[in-house]
Amino acid sequence: MLGLGLLSAGLAAGAHGQSVPAAPAATLPPRAWALSADFIPLLASGYHLSAERRIGQSGRQTIVFTPQFYRGPVNDLTSARHEGATDRVRGFGLAAQHRLYLGRQPEAPLAGTYLAYGLVYQHFQMQFQSFNWQQEVAPDGLFYYEHRLRDQTEVINRYGATVVVGQQLEMPGSPFFLDFFLGLGLRQAFSRATLPNKQFATTLSDYGHAGAYLPIGCRIGLRL
Repeated sequence: MLGLGLLSAGLAAGAHGQSVPAAPAATLPPRAWALSADFIPLLASGYHLSAERRIGQSGRQTIVFTPQFYRGPVNDLTSARHEGATDRVRGFGLAAQHRLYLGRQPEAPLAGTYLAYGLVYQHFQMQFQSFNWQQEVAPDGLFYYEHRLRDQTEVINRYGATVVVGQQLEMPGSPFFLDFFLGLGLRQAFSRATLPNKQFATTLSDYGHAGAYLPIGCRIGLRL
């Protein structure tokens, strides 16, 4: 009995002296998706919603798709022409972008400084009023040219390519983030209208503008 007691005590002491390996800490799966909305297009009655998807496991490369929708009034921030108070825009578009996060491997995927390039297509249907000459039937049954304010339309198709540099910032302790970017773009526009000249190509932010421009954005988003 004494021998069994000493053996039990020895085994207990040996077990107490050995350290038991700790269980590995649970890690959250890396986030592969990010959804965001851009505030800048709201100034032009536009709604841009972006979906970003990580490519591979490194987290340094992503692809971003941005469906675009336009519906609302035309204002002085986008166009210099205002013959009437009924100028409105309706439209849609799609942008696709390949993004490369710079520097060392980021601790959090979909975050940090990035360089991106992509393509964009936009379609606009403009409704506005403008003065022009047009034949009209007079009470005597004859046609006369009359110069007055009339409803007009213009359809615009625009294609472009962009290169941007941006910064995607985490909000500590949450899945939300801010995304700021600025770059250089080049685009071509084709339009057909009830008037002989283009009406919406006066400024860099106008719907029918063609040539070089500065793409700029400010997004708020959520990582999934």
